[in-house]
Amino acid sequence: MVLTFQTTSEKTLLTTEWKTSRRNYDDILEYIGEFGPYQKRCYYLLCLVVILPASHAFAHVFLAAETDYWCYVPELDKYKDECCLNNSMMFCQDLVKNLSIPLEENSNTCGRHFVYSHCERYVNKTNTNTTMKCNHGWEYDRSQYKSTIFQEFNLVCGRYYMGALSSSAYSCGMLIGSIGFGSLSDKIGRLPTLMISATFMAVSGTACAFSPNIHTYSFLRMFIGASQMGIFITTFVLATELVGPSTRVFVSTGIQFYFAFGYMLLTILAYFIKYWWILQLCISLPAAIFLLYWWIIPESPRWLISVGKYEKAVEIIGKFVKVDEVTIPEMAEHTRYLKHKDVGRFLDLFRLPNMRKKCLTLCYLWFTSFLLYYGLSLNTSSLGGNDYVNAFMSAAVEIPSTVLSLFLPETRLGRRWSLSSTLLLAGVALILTLFTPACKFQWIGTSLTIVGKFAASTACNIVYIFSAEIFPTPVRTIGIGISSMSARIACILVPQMILIKIVWEPLPIILFSASSISAGFLSLLLPETRHHKLPQTLEEGEIFGKTYRKQTGNGMQNDGIMLETTVKGLQK
Repeated sequence: MVLTFQTTSEKTLLTTEWKTSRRNYDDILEYIGEFGPYQKRCYYLLCLVVILPASHAFAHVFLAAETDYWCYVPELDKYKDECCLNNSMMFCQDLVKNLSIPLEENSNTCGRHFVYSHCERYVNKTNTNTTMKCNHGWEYDRSQYKSTIFQEFNLVCGRYYMGALSSSAYSCGMLIGSIGFGSLSDKIGRLPTLMISATFMAVSGTACAFSPNIHTYSFLRMFIGASQMGIFITTFVLATELVGPSTRVFVSTGIQFYFAFGYMLLTILAYFIKYWWILQLCISLPAAIFLLYWWIIPESPRWLISVGKYEKAVEIIGKFVKVDEVTIPEMAEHTRYLKHKDVGRFLDLFRLPNMRKKCLTLCYLWFTSFLLYYGLSLNTSSLGGNDYVNAFMSAAVEIPSTVLSLFLPETRLGRRWSLSSTLLLAGVALILTLFTPACKFQWIGTSLTIVGKFAASTACNIVYIFSAEIFPTPVRTIGIGISSMSARIACILVPQMILIKIVWEPLPIILFSASSISAGFLSLLLPETRHHKLPQTLEEGEIFGKTYRKQTGNGMQNDGIMLETTVKGLQK
């Protein structure tokens, strides 16, 4: 029999045969191709979606950019106006500051200097001994940014902590989205969840641009964070499930290229768009365009098979066959089978011992990888210089790390040794920064920090691939969602971990390094997934990685006793 779908009866016959033989999706890919023309078309369209989550993930750098500020003294406006008739604006600002703003000592490890006070002013221009708090608001340096939420909502002095509030709200939204949209994807499907996430991003992102205060802005940023994780996780899983084992690394890693491109595109947009609310609209409204994917991108056949929707799966595979012009022999000739209709739930990740061990291990690996990534990103962003250049270079370093993560897991190192080596490299690089001179040879410490971030970025890419291959289809999205939730907790903790340097300067670096090295060794406890077929059911997911499983070149041959024990565990 050939899969041509010329008549309804042929489709019905194939669907009946599928139910009888319990065909595995990877077996069908042996005939239609693991990365054929139709799959490529869908994949590259999905990659475009990832640009928006990347833009939102780093948009706060520009939306809430901090600029120099000082007390506004209205009685000196006339002097400023007279001065500016024949002099530069910068000269006039300095003249007014000298008359109204006291100097404060600002010391660091490489020397001392004086700066204008941010929160105090002289009582009057003739009395330079008595100061008072700013009583008429603040003025801002708008030479680089015309408008940011830092300026618009006066996030200075006593209100300074509110800037961190919006960042924490966004991270909390990402945590909620990791679990909420991940669970929803496994329940109603990948494509509907993607559409819901895109709608959330378009609506909440647009509303955020018109926020009247910092509280509304932070609240809406939480929804944007949730939608960002919903889009990224769902897109990542859908793209991975459309292809076969030999192309999973390329597909998984290729998405990271578009993520890096989205970050670089953000810096270019921010360079030309100086008003935060216009930039916010530019990265939010395009999400509505991706709602058209409902009629363009198919649902994941793997997910449809896992929940017993064979008719729909056969219909989608028929599109593959029609576009790729291939044929599929009779279904009964193959030996890989689906066990039963398998709908995964949150608790299935922790109900069985082997699944629980792998899930908890992956959660720690995600936590550590992103703890390092965002912790080191904060360090590189504080190196000084032009904000746009720093941000662009920070995004550009993602390209070589993504290239490395594309090839390294496909070498003899495999997934787990690749992940282990990058985490160990990041940990060692951080430890070495503690032994480098602070000022004269600061470039050594900077170089080691960049090496650490490069390794951490590579680890983040690899852990995505590793997780998608370890979790079985019924709980793949929720599994990645829970793992990603651990990463979001790390994002929330990073600022607090950096603040503990007040207790002891090297303490944050020691904690980051210890976490990285321990995670590097812990990753070796996970099973290697290179060249293995994705586990299709909860039983296969539980058996995969057992020390006494049997393996062949075509995948796993499940031990009968082990399978029976696993099924009984799932029925409890």
